[in-house]
Amino acid sequence: MTFTQIPPEYAPLGGELRYTVTTPETATLDLRIADAGNGTLIGAKRFAGVTSASFDAAPYLRRAVAFVPTTGSTGFHMADGRSVAAYIEAQTAQAAGTAPSVHSPLRTFLPCRTNVTAPALLTSMPLVRLISHGECDELTLFSDEAVTVTVTAQAGTTAESYRTATGGLHVFRLDTRDFPEAETLAVDAGTCGSVAYTVIPAFSGARRLAWRSSAGGIEHYTFPIEKSESVETTRQRAYGAEGHLVAQTRTERRTVLVSAYEPRAALEGLSEVLSSPDVWLAGDDGYTAVDVVTEKSVLHRHGAVTCLEIEIRPKRKTGMPWN
Repeated sequence: MTFTQIPPEYAPLGGELRYTVTTPETATLDLRIADAGNGTLIGAKRFAGVTSASFDAAPYLRRAVAFVPTTGSTGFHMADGRSVAAYIEAQTAQAAGTAPSVHSPLRTFLPCRTNVTAPALLTSMPLVRLISHGECDELTLFSDEAVTVTVTAQAGTTAESYRTATGGLHVFRLDTRDFPEAETLAVDAGTCGSVAYTVIPAFSGARRLAWRSSAGGIEHYTFPIEKSESVETTRQRAYGAEGHLVAQTRTERRTVLVSAYEPRAALEGLSEVLSSPDVWLAGDDGYTAVDVVTEKSVLHRHGAVTCLEIEIRPKRKTGMPWN
């Protein structure tokens, strides 16, 4: 029994990840998809009466990805959960527990839509950005060797350098509070790429969102306008001897945000917030998961400048504690 087809190292989870196992005789094959770190079962498949079994592991592996925004000071932070290292264990059902199994080579997969070649900066947003005093940003770097990042802050010019010990997938967090006098910030990651920031005063009432992008990282953007905020209440009622009774009440707060008028390229990247599986509202106390209600937005209108308008709500409804 041998593996005759396996995906390449660092293949994107957004595409097909096909494995093929062949046996010299017809058999029932049990295939286990296992996490390389602790051997945890991610998924399993059984093929009955075959000499060759082929399947796409991507749908199983995508469920193992878990993105959480980083917090803390400027520097490199762990990228735990943002990639999947796994192998496939194959065994004939008749010999389960008695014969040795066959393992595929270990592979690490990236949560991207397309193939990525190291070195690279995994982002779908422009490389020239605005950021307000007190805000943070994340850059996801992919390299086959150690990475050095230099942050240059200009007002009085200062520079700080940060370095990883090895290659791989890395998250670099930029916190403007570490550079209180900066008017501009340049984050240079060498061959991975660089991002230039202009530091501006914070907008009153602005909301900063973070979301998981198709490039494989977490993006940030500050919506300068909070257009409206509303509360919607739902009641579950029962009818009894005393008439209509409210059995349970839940409220849902909805907020409509409007972006600045942005170039089309920026709106293309920003529009991924509509389809992202993970979106957060950034605040002084960290990140709060939210649900984006908006399903459609105009990215381009001939002869007119365009902005993105979205409606968000908390990911979970709030029950009334006195109910």
